[in-house]
Amino acid sequence: MSWRNRFEALVRELSTRPEVTVTEAKLGPPTDPTVLAAAQQVAGAAWPKGMTELYSELSTVDIAYEVAGSNGNGGAIHLPSVTDVWDHAGHEDELWFDWLVDESPNHPFTRIRPIDRFVSEAYAVLYPVPSKAPATVHYHYCGESLTPTGLSYEQWLELLLRSRGASYWLTLATGPRTGDTWVEQNILRIAALFPDFDPDSMSPTTPYEEIDTDD
Repeated sequence: MSWRNRFEALVRELSTRPEVTVTEAKLGPPTDPTVLAAAQQVAGAAWPKGMTELYSELSTVDIAYEVAGSNGNGGAIHLPSVTDVWDHAGHEDELWFDWLVDESPNHPFTRIRPIDRFVSEAYAVLYPVPSKAPATVHYHYCGESLTPTGLSYEQWLELLLRSRGASYWLTLATGPRTGDTWVEQNILRIAALFPDFDPDSMSPTTPYEEIDTDD
């Protein structure tokens, strides 16, 4: 099944659950081949396997929903256009602080590219960019931290769909679940609705360490 069909199926699935209220569901048209080729040229070796296939079928994904009894919590997927992903200059005020860049031109935050703006303060990103190999997926708390997930782009897409974009699900891929905050509660509530979600299967045994942002 194509990526577009799978995202469409996700929207249909969410819409059929009485506990779920879908508040946004929009898939952009396929990306123009010339735009896709231009983005791949910018990315160079950092371009991950699977990105061509995804963006050949759609240009953006915006899905959001709430779950009853969760105080407005639920999930969201906001995949930006492929041009937006690789627009380094356009991310300066969004993803890092100017004083960090001035202090260290090679600061890790300048080498990330957003692939899912699931909430305003935290993203799934590709890192490192530039790179001599395909960039991998990291969890970025905007302007503050960057943590590996050990996931390739294609692996991340699979888990993104399986998690139904539950808020902050990507934190599962950085280490075992700990605590009982609203994030964990929300993830477990959505997992109860969709048993194949299985949050524990998404977590490594040993937590990944944050990348040192003082390099």
